[in-house]
Order: sequence, then structure tokens, then C-alpha cells
Amino acid sequence: MCLKINRVAIYGRVIHEDFFPYFKQMLRDLDERGVKLSCYRPFFDFLSERWDVHSYFQSFYDTDLEPDTDILFSVGGDGTFLDAAVRVKDSGVPVLGINSGRLGFLANIAQEEIPQAIQWLCAGKCEVEQRALVKLEMEDNPFSNFNYSLNEISVQKTERSSLLKVHAYIGGEYLTTYWADGLIVATPTGSTAYSLSCGGPIISPSSDNLIITPVSPHNLNMRPLILPGDVKIRLKVESRSGDFMVSADSRTRTVPDHYELFISSGDFKINVVKMPGHSYYETLRNKLNWGEDKRNKKI
Repeated sequence: MCLKINRVAIYGRVIHEDFFPYFKQMLRDLDERGVKLSCYRPFFDFLSERWDVHSYFQSFYDTDLEPDTDILFSVGGDGTFLDAAVRVKDSGVPVLGINSGRLGFLANIAQEEIPQAIQWLCAGKCEVEQRALVKLEMEDNPFSNFNYSLNEISVQKTERSSLLKVHAYIGGEYLTTYWADGLIVATPTGSTAYSLSCGGPIISPSSDNLIITPVSPHNLNMRPLILPGDVKIRLKVESRSGDFMVSADSRTRTVPDHYELFISSGDFKINVVKMPGHSYYETLRNKLNWGEDKRNKKI
């Protein structure tokens, strides 16, 4: 699927002063090509307090994107990219991640690559790949406005709880009870995020899987588990404090113990812009130093 653009929505939270010249050049390049620009209003308020950017934007949005938006530019780091997915929802609008932060695994367009990325976009040379979501259903769902995550759904102990007891069921069948600080249900995209830091496996984003990864399990024989993408997961949580935290990527809420969580793959996917010459495996090597070994020569 090739992509051509007429209207771009800009999403961000904050940017540093040393990144602003690249950002302004991006706005100028898009404007000179006749692309209409829409900005997330809180981000525009942040920008306008520091720099004069009024002339570049034709419109603004607060929650939902404008109907004729062709692409959303997420400007920031991976956390900003995850928030951008909440703005896109099920609209199908592709997201391009521009890295103004540090690592930038999802937001993998470096500042020096922005002009080339715009040139490719306007020439229709970029492609779109689909990323699976994970869905959370529960009574009084605290994420009812968007009960999906690009990386993971997780349960975690509160500050006043010493340990969680998480009863896990797969399609109605009892799996096991996790005694741990928490439990992560991750997508393939999220396999390189929180799940990875807790010892989970790396899964190619084109795979159809869910990953269950315990957080600091209180036994030595508890390992991450890779499941088919069509499974239904049910979690029943017990804690000494009587409550626990539920997180949908960066969004976190505290809920009482009696709530059950029903987790499954999302029923739609997020479209992510893929630039020519960029590959997932290259990103693994360059951003996570995956497979780094002084014996390996560059090929």
C-alpha cells in the first residue's frame, strides 16, 4: 500500500530547543509542498509559548483527528507514539514516528532523515504496515474511551501491596497462578518494550501472537509464554491491599480486586508508515544492539 498526503496531523507533547530547527524545517517543507497541517492543540500551545509557528497550521484538534487526515506525524519518543495511537483509534490513519528523544524504536525517523522522509511521502514511495493491538474488557472499564494498547496490557501491584496472586485462564481453561509483582500481556510490537525488560522474547511484529510475561515472579520455574493471537485470556487478581493497577501502555488506573480482566487481540490494527530502507531487524541491531558481538563483521 503506497501513501500520498494532502493533510498531515501533527501530534506531540514537548520538544527540546535543540530539536526545534529540525521541526521548523519539517513544517516549512510540508507547507512548501502545499500540504495542509493540523496540530494537536495542547502541543500547539506548548510550541506557541516558545516559538512563532502560527502561520504553518490551518486547523487544530483536541481528541479525534479531522476526517480528511491522511497521516499523523508523531513527534517525540516511543511514549508519544503510543499516545498517538490513542488519537488515531480505528480511523485507519497511518502514523509516522519522528524521533526527537533518545532511543526511538517506534519513532524511528531520525532528525536528519526528516527531509528525505517528507520527499518520499509526497512522492508516494512509503509503505504502510499493520501492527496488532491488544484489547482489554472488564466491568466499569477505566479505558472505555479506548480499551486497546499497541504494546501491552499489564497488571501491577500498588505501592502498598507486597505481591500479586494472578489466576490466569486461557479460553476458559486454567493455566496457572502467578505469584509476582505483576503480569504483562504484550503484542509482538510490545515484545521489545516492558515485556523484554522482564525477560520476554522478541517477536516479529508481523507475527500473530500474544505474550504473557510475569514481572518478578516469586518462583524459579515461571517463564514467559507465547500464545496464538486468537486466544482469550482471563485474569483474576488477588492482593493484600485489596486493589491493583491496570495499565494500557502509558495509561494506568487502580481497580479493586474483584474485577476480572478479559484480554484478547484487537479487532482492528494500527497502520504504521514504513520508510524505504528501514527494516525491523536493522532497528533491532542498531537501537537495541541485538546480536552485538565483536566477532561479527559488518556485512
